Amino acid sequence: MVLHNNFSKLRLQRLKGNRFSVIFYLNGKRYRFSDGKPIDKNLFPNKLEVHLREAVANELLYSYADALRRGWIPSDVIVSPITVYDFVLAFEANSSLSEKYLRELEITKEKFANYLVSSCLENRSLKHMNKLHYSDYLDEVCISASVFNHERQRLAAILKKPYEMLGVLNPINSISKRKTTQIMHKPFEDVTALLEDIKSFNENLFLCCLFTYGCLLRPHQEIRNLKWGDFSEDMKHISLSGKRNKSGRNRIVPLNPYILQYLHKGEDTENIFTGKEKPYNKDYFKTLWSRYKAQSNVLEDLQTLYSFRHSGAIEIYKRTGSLTILQQAMGHASLAVTLGYLRGLEIPSLKIEDMPRL
Repeated sequence: MVLHNNFSKLRLQRLKGNRFSVIFYLNGKRYRFSDGKPIDKNLFPNKLEVHLREAVANELLYSYADALRRGWIPSDVIVSPITVYDFVLAFEANSSLSEKYLRELEITKEKFANYLVSSCLENRSLKHMNKLHYSDYLDEVCISASVFNHERQRLAAILKKPYEMLGVLNPINSISKRKTTQIMHKPFEDVTALLEDIKSFNENLFLCCLFTYGCLLRPHQEIRNLKWGDFSEDMKHISLSGKRNKSGRNRIVPLNPYILQYLHKGEDTENIFTGKEKPYNKDYFKTLWSRYKAQSNVLEDLQTLYSFRHSGAIEIYKRTGSLTILQQAMGHASLAVTLGYLRGLEIPSLKIEDMPRL
């Protein structure tokens, strides 16, 4: 990570006689190195036999890039004081993270950098930033407990490595999380009537609601990404791999017969909603539900798209009385999650310790 200098993308230059140099610009000045001596690396590509030089030169290129990221600078560069603003701008998230989280980190990075400037803190060193500075930022930009907790986590991640490098505790971790209010997805009393109303509004939203209620699938990921290849040949089951569902486990769900009449099977690689390999965007059903809710006269407060899943869960539990069956149907990784789910559904609360023992 570069803390206080901006360097360009490094490149390898091939010179006459098949000689190599690493070239980059740092703070507007051009630098060229042909060996690893300045960064304490025993790499001298141009002293090797001609056919061996390019491989070692590429290793030299990587070594200089790594050194610059870690804060190394050529001896003639004047080092400016390291500020919290420098650290924030230098932050680069791991590319292996999800696209959504990467985007959220970039937004937090930009917001916090702007806050530092507007609060005249951009020249303050990291060691002189305290818990109060970060708390003031979080109080300013967060409108709810849930937003506060997520923003706190992202800000701590952005400044994790800098504090580790300085050998001091990250004060953001000492900021207490805020208690969030549990969101109740109020179940529906007359699912059939509601589904008919939704069907007249939008066929895709209707089908999504059917799968949410009848198969207890989650709408925004599991249902939205369904392909015809996920259905068994006899159209009696849906199979989802561990990567496709929240629990991380392979899941096989019975397909309710009353849903079958609304399905017209296509090619295995086709998404069941788009008819193409690519599904609708991740906010597709969220947007449809918001539009339906805005014009609906039958929805009540706290009734959401997930209320179909909750309503289906109540139906299964009332009919079977089995927590194990409900756990499997919901795709929960543990019984504790299912018990918590039932408490939220206003079904008599149970605890794991209340269950029969041998």
